[in-house]
Amino acid sequence: MENNNPWLRAEIAQWLREGIINDEQAKVLYARYPAVVVAHSRGRRLGSHSNSSSAGGGHWGKVIFAALGVAIFGMGVVLLFAYNWGEMHRYLKLAVIGLSILLAHGVGMAMFRVDGPRRRVGESLHLLGTLLFGAGIWLVAQIYHFDAHYPDGFLLWCLAAMSMAWALPSAAQGILAAVLLLLWSGLETFEFQQAMPQASWILLLGLLPLAWWQRSSSLLAVVLVSLPLAYIVGVWTFGEQFLAPVLLLLTASYFAFARLSNSLGNPAAESVFNDVGVVLWLLLIFIGTFIGLPSQAGMSAVPGFGLLQLLFPLLLATGLWLWVLISANSRPQGVEAWLESGLVLAVLIVVVVPAMFGANVVGVGRLVFNLVFLTYSLLYVYRGTEHGRGKILALGCVMISVLALARFTDLFYSLLARSSVFLILGGVLFVIGQRYAKQNTRRILEKPRA
Repeated sequence: MENNNPWLRAEIAQWLREGIINDEQAKVLYARYPAVVVAHSRGRRLGSHSNSSSAGGGHWGKVIFAALGVAIFGMGVVLLFAYNWGEMHRYLKLAVIGLSILLAHGVGMAMFRVDGPRRRVGESLHLLGTLLFGAGIWLVAQIYHFDAHYPDGFLLWCLAAMSMAWALPSAAQGILAAVLLLLWSGLETFEFQQAMPQASWILLLGLLPLAWWQRSSSLLAVVLVSLPLAYIVGVWTFGEQFLAPVLLLLTASYFAFARLSNSLGNPAAESVFNDVGVVLWLLLIFIGTFIGLPSQAGMSAVPGFGLLQLLFPLLLATGLWLWVLISANSRPQGVEAWLESGLVLAVLIVVVVPAMFGANVVGVGRLVFNLVFLTYSLLYVYRGTEHGRGKILALGCVMISVLALARFTDLFYSLLARSSVFLILGGVLFVIGQRYAKQNTRRILEKPRA
């Protein structure tokens, strides 16, 4: 049954897109085969990993290699024309640009309508057409010597990619649109000191619904990574002290969405929200072990629309977590689940929310972040040894080692104390390894023979 997991999830997503089944029927199918989807979805916990592939969005490898192949091929086409560009008449240049775009999209459209491998080739050709469209923007500007605000070219390119993403639909086009959107907002902010909060709303309203509707794990992951980056670029102009609290609030919202995804009709999204959330959350917590949260005047000192930008992640995280705790379907079950949720809520209540309102939590923040990071490490070690999860155990051991080395120069000054830390850490890791080996042996012996 495990081997059929990617196939079944892809089939269910395809049935949803074609209108053969609706969301309610899809949930019934997920519940009917718990070993395939629900066991991997409902049983997901912070830091756990799944071998399931993207439902409806294709494997990561296919998306990445197709995108790389198309990008390199498109670059070769552009350079081929650039070799003789100076000798060509401007009308011939326009004809070459237009025909290249039409040819790529025309052939791609013919192949995209056919199921099977040709459909993926067609999607790649559509992606090539969008890349050529982007190159055409700059080439036309160069031909006619347009003196324009050049980041607008990336915005126009992004809108074209997003339109293609919805029209086909295509996860690869959506990923390209997300990357271009980040380029646009970053250039506007850092080159021209123009805050662009529109980028976050385009991601929220233009690409996140597409990833949800298509059940595309690859596109959803890219959107979830891009969203905090775009949001903090918009917040940057209000003060760097707000970056860490806003990032923590948005990441905490991912964990709430993960618990609610089953109720929202997309169980496969739980693993994506969890995986992206874990990476961002642990990175932010570890950075916080050094600096805590910078002191600030509070968001009430930010005027106008900026205050709304700071209130949105606060209200989003608060509302989602209240929904999680109130709803019986999403409420944590078991000690481990409550511990994970409690760690997230502790960081928000004790550190992040007070910091947003102007409290000085630098010292308290460092202490809380260190304790939370250590608790995660011990939780992963326990989970890895108890349930035979080698990767989770390795992650927990690495986190303990990194935390010990990070605090090495802060807390210990004598050579004897420092050597004792290494001796104790080495002994602890040795005991963990022995316990994992014994638990593995016990599970093998207890496993029923076929």
